[in-house]
Amino acid sequence: LQFFEPLVVDGVPRAKPPPEVRANGAMEWEHTLAAFLVGKRLPAAKVREVLLRKWGQVGSFTFHTVSTGVFLIKFDSGHARDWVLDNGPWDIWGYHIALRKWTKGMSLKLEDCNSIPIWVKLSNVPIHLWSKLGLSYIASVLGRPLYMDAPTTNRQALTFARVCVDMLASSSFPNSITLDLDDGSSTVVGVEYPWKPQVCSLCRVFDHANKSCPRAVRREWLPKLVVEACRKPEDAEGWITIKRKNPPVITDQILAGDSPGDGRVLDQPQQAPKTPAKGNEQPHPMDRTKDPASASPDPNPLGSKVVHIDGACMMMMDNNRGKAICNMTDSVVAGSSSGSSKKKKKKGQTAAAWNVRGLNNPSKHREVAHFILSNKISLFALLETRLRESNVEHVVKSIRRNWHFCSNHNSSLSGRIVVMWDVSRIVFEPVFANEQALHGRVMLPNRQEIYVSFIYGLCDRNGRKQRWDDIMYCSNHFKKSPWTLLGDFNVTRFSYEHSKSNSVTKAMDDFNHTIRSAELEDLKSTRLNFTWTNMRTGPAAISKKLDRAFGNWQWLKQFGDSYVHAFNPGISDHSPLSIQLMQGQSTGRPFKFLNFWADHPDFLKIVRQEWAKTYEGPPLRRIQLKLKSLK
Repeated sequence: LQFFEPLVVDGVPRAKPPPEVRANGAMEWEHTLAAFLVGKRLPAAKVREVLLRKWGQVGSFTFHTVSTGVFLIKFDSGHARDWVLDNGPWDIWGYHIALRKWTKGMSLKLEDCNSIPIWVKLSNVPIHLWSKLGLSYIASVLGRPLYMDAPTTNRQALTFARVCVDMLASSSFPNSITLDLDDGSSTVVGVEYPWKPQVCSLCRVFDHANKSCPRAVRREWLPKLVVEACRKPEDAEGWITIKRKNPPVITDQILAGDSPGDGRVLDQPQQAPKTPAKGNEQPHPMDRTKDPASASPDPNPLGSKVVHIDGACMMMMDNNRGKAICNMTDSVVAGSSSGSSKKKKKKGQTAAAWNVRGLNNPSKHREVAHFILSNKISLFALLETRLRESNVEHVVKSIRRNWHFCSNHNSSLSGRIVVMWDVSRIVFEPVFANEQALHGRVMLPNRQEIYVSFIYGLCDRNGRKQRWDDIMYCSNHFKKSPWTLLGDFNVTRFSYEHSKSNSVTKAMDDFNHTIRSAELEDLKSTRLNFTWTNMRTGPAAISKKLDRAFGNWQWLKQFGDSYVHAFNPGISDHSPLSIQLMQGQSTGRPFKFLNFWADHPDFLKIVRQEWAKTYEGPPLRRIQLKLKSLK
């Protein structure tokens, strides 16, 4: 180092390097990207290790930690840096990594992260505006346009344009853009976000969500009031009065929600939708508490305020007893009624996965469409599709025209996993995606939320290690919700799942260790013991169980009746798998065996008689029926 005389201003020494020093220093960081993981903190060594695997083949780079969660990635050339930007977005273990070019004077503090580069897909763009300037004008409605990907720049496919836009945290993330044309008319350009970050509505930054914001008020659920109805004998008209079974809960706390829609006190109270009684159905008990003589047009005669918290409707009642909060979600349930009417049994949904080994042949499209239709599939994953990203939409529409889809092309150029679903039956939202898995959140028709992961493992053991880490992470992230995994794991668990080998390999040990650590269980299955074959006959034929499904504890608890069905391979060398997404029926009280029963002289006779009965169905089902009969 060298000593330079400081500049003294008002008796206070200051440092002021000359412009050439600042310019030369900035030149050293010319090919640098500033990066941070959105909503997650990981050790710098782990981040560097993952990025080396993803970007190492393009060019060398150095990794520098600036502050907690913020890194600088310095490339040797601008070509490698631009390749990383053009082929984004990128993720590490399911968490999006935000990237932007480093510039002199850029703030490297997460609390200043009020904008973030986001890839968007623009559809229905007029051909004469398919240019750098034209797309810039359109994308400027969303934020500050940064760059386009290579297919958009080269105009390889004009179905949609892929543009990276620097969007503010205050953005509403519109789904369409109104475009004015030269003749005075207008058209609508569709906007799709393959990945949308969480935004803190309080701080207006992307670094964290509302629930982890230090400025958010901690919420506490209060026990709801339980009321009981009693009939007065002297009441000739039959009206009933309500009295409290438990004392009211007194609180002055105002609850804050996770977003502007949660925890907002409405000026006009909202009523729960009323379901009219049909036929001989009895009205809801809550309706009987209203006296017609005192009916008022005021929908909220108590003068209370309605608060919506996490989708639950809460009423804050201001009366002479103080302020109480009671849960109103059980008051009226849409599509249901009380009394003696029976509830209709809801039909379960079916999820399926199939390794089709390439999907560019139209004849395979017809076979897949027939499989979906004949088995009433509502959520379907195609594995090893070998489709280009520009061709995915055409293939999906040829299979099921009105279905939505997503893929992991951002992590795998060959499109290893494509997920499609029937929007009229379920809602599927991708959560994490990488080269070997696509994890998503599913909303069933009964509004229950579950998680489904579609797996397509790599063929080598070292490549699968990243998948085991991914499963371990997801097991912790999804442990409070029902979660199932299905697909082609490309490795067996036990020696008997291989037709030609009885050995246990290190890859099998890795697999079993992950399953045990993640607290997963194989779902009960039917039919085929092997799900893959090498398509040969005679002594050269080999079969394995590579395709399977797992469930976590919450899944087994709530979907205990679900099972995996393996179909004949058909056009592929892999068997398609399907899972029935239906909740288990109430099992009642557990059976308790009393030891003195065995001392009864007719005990063995009765057991032998019941066990000799025959039943139809899979082996486990037959055993279940025998045990039930014996009970």
